Amino acid sequence: MASAKRILVIDDADDVRLLVQRQLNHLGYETRGASNGEDGLAAIDADPPDLVLCDLRMPRLDGLGVLTALKAKHPGLPVIVISGEGVLNDAVAALRLGAWDYITKPIGGIAVLEHAVGKVLEKAELILENQHQRTKLEQLYRELAEDQAAGRRLQLGLLPENGARLGTFTLTRELLPSTYLSGDFLDVFTVDAHRWGFYLADVAGHGVPSALVTAMLRTLVERKVAEARERDLGRLAPARFLRELNAALLKQGHEKHVALFYGLVDEGRQELHCGNAGCFPWPVLLQGGTATAIELPGMPLGLMPTADYDERTFELLPDAKLVACTDGVFEVMGEGTVDEKSRRIAEVARTCDSASELVRALGLDAGRPRPDDVAVLMLKRGGRDALRTP
Repeated sequence: MASAKRILVIDDADDVRLLVQRQLNHLGYETRGASNGEDGLAAIDADPPDLVLCDLRMPRLDGLGVLTALKAKHPGLPVIVISGEGVLNDAVAALRLGAWDYITKPIGGIAVLEHAVGKVLEKAELILENQHQRTKLEQLYRELAEDQAAGRRLQLGLLPENGARLGTFTLTRELLPSTYLSGDFLDVFTVDAHRWGFYLADVAGHGVPSALVTAMLRTLVERKVAEARERDLGRLAPARFLRELNAALLKQGHEKHVALFYGLVDEGRQELHCGNAGCFPWPVLLQGGTATAIELPGMPLGLMPTADYDERTFELLPDAKLVACTDGVFEVMGEGTVDEKSRRIAEVARTCDSASELVRALGLDAGRPRPDDVAVLMLKRGGRDALRTP
């Protein structure tokens, strides 16, 4: 059972003060009394009540003085002032100083007192509850922010090293989430001394649910690559690999489809084999002074079990550079059609040596809001052969 609310009555008129206390006691409240403002403030400092009823006209320290002191020391304490009918201006001044309500003398019965006190205490309860909820929400927000920051660090830790060497290529990448965590992801893997692979993925949506799918996707790809190494490297051929990955994602039942561009580089044959499952804009292969859009339509992974995929093979020249972005890049690039933006990406990429340079040149890091996640992958040929597992 909840304890009774405690009310302090401050009034220099003993008969009025005692009458108000008796009526409040009858209504179920606990009361104390003080005969002047100074004693009232001392009582509040010693043991703050839930509510103060304070007469305005008193010797030594009047009600306005009490309100001024309480505003500084106990700003949230509810106060109802009691004023004579002829001093209404004082009541208005009291409300401006922070009084919650006022009652005029003579008090018109216990019902008036009950209504005024009940209304103020109810308001105080609501304010207190709101404060508790706000404190709880702030705590939850801090915990969420800490969790998201930890998740962000974990997700970045799963990415391949920026500047990793893969055969005769250098990998650079950028991951720009719309919130803390990204639904975009990319990774690389080695097959043997002459072959390695990579992929760029865009999970539907963004935030925590999509980020969790990226982690699951990474595990699935690692498992598929390990199985292929042990049993049949032909399973890494793009069309077959995408079909098997699609089936594996459908079994997970997470109801989030994944757009994914996949490439397999054969340094011995100087070839790039690639397949696409709904990733757009088209990746661009820049070499020999030309830019070739790798146009490979295909259904995103995790939508239909009957989805099939095509693949293409490109000869790799000594100056080969491959650039791939997720479609969030279009949301940040400003005005222009999709074709115009795609051409701009290819044109700007000609003079950029890394993904971070491309991001800056396209203005993707200019502080503008990102409605969607953005991932950028660049593989640039040149330098010594240093194939290694990232």
